[in-house]
Amino acid sequence: MCGFAVAIDWPQADATVARLIDGILHRGDITDPLFSPMPNIAMCTRRLRIVDAEHGAQPQISFYGRLAVSFNGEIYNHAALRREMEDLGVGFKTLSDTEVLANALQIWGPRALERLNGMYAFVAVDLTNGEFLAARDPFGVKPLYVIQAGKGFLFCSEMRPLLNTVPEGDVMLLPPGFALSRNKCARFKSPIFPRIDVPVTNSPAALDAILREAVRVRLPPDLPVATLFSGGIDSTLVAHYAREFRPEAPGYFVGGTDAPDYQYAAAYAEKTGYDLRMVPFDPASDDAFAMIDDVVAITESFEPNLIRGAVCSLAANRQMHSDGFRVNLCGEGADELFCGYAPLEVAFNESAAEGAPVRDEVLGLMNRVSLQRVDRCAMRYQVETREPFLDPAVVNYALNLEAGALVRDLNGLPTGKMPLRDLYDLYPEQLPTIIRDRTKIPFGEGAGLDVSERNSDWKRRFDAAISDAELADAGREFDGFKVQSKEELYYLRRLASNFDVARVPHLRDRAWISVPVMQHLEKMKAHAYFSL
Repeated sequence: MCGFAVAIDWPQADATVARLIDGILHRGDITDPLFSPMPNIAMCTRRLRIVDAEHGAQPQISFYGRLAVSFNGEIYNHAALRREMEDLGVGFKTLSDTEVLANALQIWGPRALERLNGMYAFVAVDLTNGEFLAARDPFGVKPLYVIQAGKGFLFCSEMRPLLNTVPEGDVMLLPPGFALSRNKCARFKSPIFPRIDVPVTNSPAALDAILREAVRVRLPPDLPVATLFSGGIDSTLVAHYAREFRPEAPGYFVGGTDAPDYQYAAAYAEKTGYDLRMVPFDPASDDAFAMIDDVVAITESFEPNLIRGAVCSLAANRQMHSDGFRVNLCGEGADELFCGYAPLEVAFNESAAEGAPVRDEVLGLMNRVSLQRVDRCAMRYQVETREPFLDPAVVNYALNLEAGALVRDLNGLPTGKMPLRDLYDLYPEQLPTIIRDRTKIPFGEGAGLDVSERNSDWKRRFDAAISDAELADAGREFDGFKVQSKEELYYLRRLASNFDVARVPHLRDRAWISVPVMQHLEKMKAHAYFSL
């Protein structure tokens, strides 16, 4: 886990990359030596030392010195890939997963991506001819941005350093699951995409084993680990499986005893003796509202669903860092895969044919909302967050379940995440039924952040800060941006104070789903947590 910068065919490559790295120092605890193998090519990494901390300096060079790789993320099956390549006669100098990636790319070329179980963004440079391959994991857990000028490419793990370093040119987002070379940008085959639909019969025992293994492989063998814990269905399952292997692993809960999620978190802690650590958060305080400026700058976004949760995520990661943790686990991906959101519940309740495209769209937006929040808030405090629900085995299990296995009618409402709820019945002495039967509350709201249209201190602050006339004129203030609320305009103005948002085209393409909300409005309104 880290941040990196790479310049290819870029004038003053060394100086440019050094400046980019200065903008992402928060992403690691050591800056590896800048590597400049040929004119106008430079690579450098700000590394968070986790896997082979002492010998994992980047870029890693493949055997026979062919490829140099700058890498951000974790390859969870790197040990198995290493053994496979050793059987082919490949020697290794380190235990780092970056060297595994470098050698895999030299042996199998781009098809090495089909073998990776992990979260990653990387740039591999061919030292014989200056050609390159850049790629990003299928869900976009890890970020990668690029500016292209003529034949030159400049990569970085965050947007702001690129915008502050290069005075002209748009910052482009490499899409999740895509690989980029000098002449081509295309989706690559992975353990997840393109998928072959094979019907799966829901089996709590099978999912139990799959999810346990997904958690196990994400536990660092020689570092302490914590969990982001809300008392929700997903984070409780992650904590449950993690504690099978690491019973000492604590959970961090954001909010006070009056937060809506607290009763659920407390129920699990009381039932199991869980080390539940409270992270104080008063959503009505001036301090909480004042965090917005930092949160917007750190997350590089103005999407309300991202910012609201990030206020809480940032507080949790700050406390984890203070307590000495470098790795945590979270429950991201469960709602998207197993239908925890109202639009998914309603769509899959109609049919799989209606639900599947909605789910694909929701999964495709994760890199712009929940996963961007996770990456930026964790890396701001040099913490690596891992997402067991995005393991290929879990993903392919969920994607191939029948609609009726995902969503059932309970008390007259379509209710999702039924396969996950069923897991609770396997462990009645450890997993409280109060959590199994609960409804979804977004992370920030569960911590006490009221964002409802009525009686919300959060909303009233934006009403006080921005007039109706200013909102009506937002289209001229930010040409091409679809601003629909005073809250969005407030965040966008803060973001624009950090960098030139007009140079980031994907920000105009809002992270919204296109589900026909009005068609199902009454059903969605029945869900207490859903608001337009």
